[in-house]
Amino acid sequence: MSSLNENLSKLESINFSGFTDNSTFVESNFIFLSFTENINDALKHSRDALNRGAILVISQVDLSEEIKEKNIYDSNLENHKDKYLKALFNRSEKDIKVIGITGTNGKSSTAFFLHQLLSFTDLNATLLTNMHKVSDLENSELSPLTTPDKFLLHHYLKKSIDLKRDYFLMEVSSHAIDQGRICGLNFIAKSLTSFSQDHLDYHKNLEVYKETKKSFFNQADKNNVVSIDCDLGEELASENNSILTVSVKKKKANLFLESNLIKTPWGDLENFLPFKSEPMVSNFLCALGLYGKISGGIDLEPDMLKNLKTLPGRLQRVSLFENKFSYIDYAHSPDAISSVLDYLKNRYKGKIITIFGCGGERDTLKREEMGKIVEEKSHFQIITNDNPRNEDPDEIIYEIKKGMNSKNHEIIFDRKKAILEGLKKLKTSEPDSVLLIAGKGHENFQVIKDQEIHFNDLEVLKELKNVI
Repeated sequence: MSSLNENLSKLESINFSGFTDNSTFVESNFIFLSFTENINDALKHSRDALNRGAILVISQVDLSEEIKEKNIYDSNLENHKDKYLKALFNRSEKDIKVIGITGTNGKSSTAFFLHQLLSFTDLNATLLTNMHKVSDLENSELSPLTTPDKFLLHHYLKKSIDLKRDYFLMEVSSHAIDQGRICGLNFIAKSLTSFSQDHLDYHKNLEVYKETKKSFFNQADKNNVVSIDCDLGEELASENNSILTVSVKKKKANLFLESNLIKTPWGDLENFLPFKSEPMVSNFLCALGLYGKISGGIDLEPDMLKNLKTLPGRLQRVSLFENKFSYIDYAHSPDAISSVLDYLKNRYKGKIITIFGCGGERDTLKREEMGKIVEEKSHFQIITNDNPRNEDPDEIIYEIKKGMNSKNHEIIFDRKKAILEGLKKLKTSEPDSVLLIAGKGHENFQVIKDQEIHFNDLEVLKELKNVI
């Protein structure tokens, strides 16, 4: 058996078109990686890969007698996975620059804003988000995760390099950090957008979740941008004085919105932002900080800021009746829905009607808190199904109601009927009232038991508007 370094050297001279650990995905001129320790399974899948056009098999068991010149054997392949992935792509900073964005809320919006800022100055980027999956690349629908598995992620990177992208912008979830899906990536810049309770079904408690997020940031990093409107951001900034800080609340931050000016280390910008909500402004400041760090400054014209677009399903306003509006937002955590309701309360003088729920088989501890927040900050609440999955909807709503004391709410399991009822209440409400439909945002589906049913809040809203 050759050493790891010898194996990696062999890869440098091999021309290939892609690689995978699933033999059914093999195409002509691919490299197949087999991680099984079962010799029969390894042979079966390796033969399948070779028949499909693979030029090389890297395996955890020795297949040399069967495959001879087409096998690299490494008994410790699983532990060496990241080194092989890096060698296969032979990436360097000159090929593509990877930027990672993490946070409980705001990852997609921050990446989306940064993508636009780069495009304004003729820099092109691949955008990998929970919303878009992968912009402008084929087969972007393949990833069901915020951050794809290593092989799909590296597939997207290779395609981006082939298309001569300057940057690769990606969301980095806490699950991806914990599961090592981003190991081996060379991030030139990172951002923390926010931190609050979420995903405790996976991380078990808030401290573990916090430490997972924190582990993404290295004190030696020079291009970190963090929001100090959360405790984790403050902690990271105190440990690394090269971190660029942003805030919508604390003037000590490096980037801060003050009156009609956006204060930055590279000079002030006039505030021509087409949105006013604190979460959206905070996401933009994170994006602007990243842009300034990687560009060495901010050379932006006022019209550029005026033309910034927000993601669908993120505080998306829909005009309904005269002087009455609806907002669709992805808010599905206590902090996110609290921020949205604060914004609506400050902007509108009438009633706030909120339609919301909580996902099944996800963090159960946030349900009671969300019920409490929505009751406190809206005048009427309609509790409905989000994505109940295989969990009993009655149980989900029971846990939400633990945080609610008044009887000023209604339970309507059917989300379409809930939106219809919300529209009826909005229509009869006083002027300057607003309906918030929270939780699903841009999503085009609803997961009930094992079925994924087409459902889009905006589509339903527009359909029902015409029938009441």
